[in-house]
Amino acid sequence: MFQRIRTYCLSGIRAIPVNVEVDASPGLPGFTLVGLPDSAVRESRERVVSAVRSIGKVVTGHRTTVNLSPADLRKEGASLDLPLAIGMLIASGEIAVKNPERFVLMGELSLDGLLKPVHGVLSVAMSLKGNSESILVVPQENVKEASLVEGVYVLGVSSLGDCVAALTCENTSMERSLGLRKISTHDNSANCPDFADVVGMEGVKRALEVAAAGGHNFLLVGSPGAGKTLSARCLPGILPEMTEEEILESTRIHSCARFVTAEEFKYIATRPFRSPHHSASMVSLIGGGARLLPGEASLAHNGVLFLDELPEFNRMALESLREPMEEGRITISRASGSVEWPARFMMGAAMNPCPCGYAMDPKHGCTCLPEARKRYRERISGPLLDRIDLQVSVPPVDAMNFVQKRRGESSASIRERVVFARTLQQKRSRKFRCNAELTSKAVVEFANMESATEMFAVSAADKLQLSARGYYRLLKVARTIADLRHAPRVEISDIAEALQYRSMRE
Repeated sequence: MFQRIRTYCLSGIRAIPVNVEVDASPGLPGFTLVGLPDSAVRESRERVVSAVRSIGKVVTGHRTTVNLSPADLRKEGASLDLPLAIGMLIASGEIAVKNPERFVLMGELSLDGLLKPVHGVLSVAMSLKGNSESILVVPQENVKEASLVEGVYVLGVSSLGDCVAALTCENTSMERSLGLRKISTHDNSANCPDFADVVGMEGVKRALEVAAAGGHNFLLVGSPGAGKTLSARCLPGILPEMTEEEILESTRIHSCARFVTAEEFKYIATRPFRSPHHSASMVSLIGGGARLLPGEASLAHNGVLFLDELPEFNRMALESLREPMEEGRITISRASGSVEWPARFMMGAAMNPCPCGYAMDPKHGCTCLPEARKRYRERISGPLLDRIDLQVSVPPVDAMNFVQKRRGESSASIRERVVFARTLQQKRSRKFRCNAELTSKAVVEFANMESATEMFAVSAADKLQLSARGYYRLLKVARTIADLRHAPRVEISDIAEALQYRSMRE
C-alpha cells in the first residue's frame, strides 16, 4: 500500500515542502530509504520501529520503500521521524486516517514513543499562513512557537500514541494560533547601559545618535579606556522598538539556527546586539560549516554587529562582511548546496589609533614608529572603511569630569529624537526602513538639496577624494542629520557635519 505524508525541511530560513512517500508491499521484509537523507534521517528507521512498537503496532513485516521528495534536496535533522512513522503505519494498514493530506507533520521520536521538539517550526508555520485546509502537527513544546503566525491551525501532541489518536479521530481537537496580537515589543534599554552614565563624550553621543537615527555603520577610534566600548553598548537603548515583522524575522533565524529552545521558547523582542571576540573565524561571522548554519552577521539581523578591537580580527573574516553590509543578506555556497540568510544589520566597530593605543592621548607619549602605526591602520582595508558612514575620533575624558554630579542626557531622551527621525523616514518611503537602505537615486531625491548645497557636497567629495559610494553615503548621513532637526531638505550645515564623519583623524 502506498501513502504520501506532508512535511517540511529547512534551507536557511526557508521552509521547503517535502513529501514522505511510503510503499509497503508484500515480499521479503526490508527497508530502503532514498531521497538524499543525512545521517540523522537514515538512522530514523531504528527510532521509528521502536516507537511504533511502544504503542503496540508493527511495521516491519513488509518490504518498505521510502522516498523523500524532492529527491535533489538534502534532508537534515530528526524532524522527519513523525511523518515517517505515520506514513509507515498507514501504508502497512495498522491505522486508517481520513484525508491524511490535510496534515503537515514534524517531530523527533524517542524510543519509547515520546515526541521531542524540533527547530524551524516558525518558518514552517509562516509557509502555511493563509492555508486554512492544512493542520500543522508538532510536538507540544513547539505549539507556542507555531502559534505566533495568525491563521494557522496547530495541533500539539506529546507522543506518537497521542498523534495516532488525534489523526484517527474525525472530530480532531485543534488549537487555533493566537496570532500576532500576542507579540509584544520590549524596551531595548532594559539590559544595556544608559548614556546618562557616560561621562563627557558629547561628540561621540551625537555621532551614535545619528547612526541610530539612520541605521548607519560607525567606527569609534580612541585610546584605551576612552569609553568606546561603553558608548557602543549604550546604543541598543536608543534604537526604536522592533516591529512585529522584524520580531518574526529575527525569531525565525534564531529558531533555524537552534538558538531558540522550544522548552523555554521566547521570541526575539529586543534588537540583537552581537559582539563576537576578535578571534572569531570567517565561518563564525558569516556562517557556513557542515550544516550551513548562520553566523554572527545573520544573528545580528535587525540589530547591531559590534566588532571591538577591529584590527585584531582576521583579515579574511572582515573582508567577508563587505557584501552583507551592502546587500543585507549572505549567500553561503558549498559543494553540499547553497543557503541564503538575512543579514541586515548596523555594523559598529572600535579600535585603537596605533599598536600602543596612545597616539590620540596627549597625556601619554605614543611609542609606535610611524611605519608601525601605518601598518596597524592598514589592517582595515579601504573598501571596508568606505562602507562605514561615521568614523568618529574618541578623545580621552578629562579626569575632572569624574567628580561632577551632573548626569548627562539619558538614553530615553535621545531615543525620542531617534524614533521621530525613523518615523519621518518611513513616512517618506515605505520601501526603505531607514536612510541607510536608500538607493543612490532615492537619496538624491529625498535630500531635496538646493543647487548651492549640492555644489558644496560635490566639491567637498572631490577634495576628500570620496568614491561614488562614499559620496552617496555622505548624503545619507546628511539626510539623517536633517531628519533629526525635522528639516524637509538637506542644508549645507548637514553636509558639513556629515563630512566630519568621513575620515579618521588622530
